[in-house]
Amino acid sequence: MEIKKIEDALLADELLEVGRKAIEDTLIEFRDGRLSEPFRGNGLVIREKDGKDSSIIRFGLETALRIGIKAMLQKLS
Repeated sequence: MEIKKIEDALLADELLEVGRKAIEDTLIEFRDGRLSEPFRGNGLVIREKDGKDSSIIRFGLETALRIGIKAMLQKLS
């Protein structure tokens, strides 16, 4: 797969799935390790293992973007 610009990546469903999966896996790791970024007012949460809602913000959007983009770049290299 050849991606020359960000717009190309946005149209590549396979590549977006790589980024999404990396973010979700990291959310699961944070949840299972009872981790979160301190002092977050907004960000990503994940349900508890038993399916119950959680109000714990695990990490912010900028962290999620870094995780997803890094996974996408690794897939391309």
